Amino acid sequence: MSKIIEILMNEHKEIVKFIAKLRSMCLDFMKYDKIDIAEFYAAVNFIKNYADKRHHQKEEELLFKAMTEYIGVKAENIIKYGMLIEHDAARYNVSSLEKAVAAYEKERTDENKLDILCYALSYCDLLIRHAYKEDNVVYPFGVKHLPKEVMDKLDIEVIEYEKKYQ
Repeated sequence: MSKIIEILMNEHKEIVKFIAKLRSMCLDFMKYDKIDIAEFYAAVNFIKNYADKRHHQKEEELLFKAMTEYIGVKAENIIKYGMLIEHDAARYNVSSLEKAVAAYEKERTDENKLDILCYALSYCDLLIRHAYKEDNVVYPFGVKHLPKEVMDKLDIEVIEYEKKYQ
């Protein structure tokens, strides 16, 4: 397996583990009215900095860019009308979640509680399906259709990209 695909799939595993924790936080909030505001802000921070800034940006700047450049319309359709729309939907959900947590922190109403649960669980559902599609459709499609020299270049570029986070 190429290095870029290995890294992206391993990041998906970390994101899926995080999603299980976020769902558990939501369940505690729903069943027991138990919420740790700082923990929800930490969740937002993880999503923004790991899932989006590190992972999604890596896909967009490296793999997806190469796929649209070298594969053409088929890759562009998958990426532009699928993966990028889902990246934007995830950003919307996390931004809305952050606002909902802030609103609940100021005023602990059922409506604000509902917003936290809705946006957090919408994010969870979206990312589970999104990671599955990338791991099982998008990445294999890219690997199959990108020339070996392009994949080799991406493997080098991803190592350089990762240095920003070490």
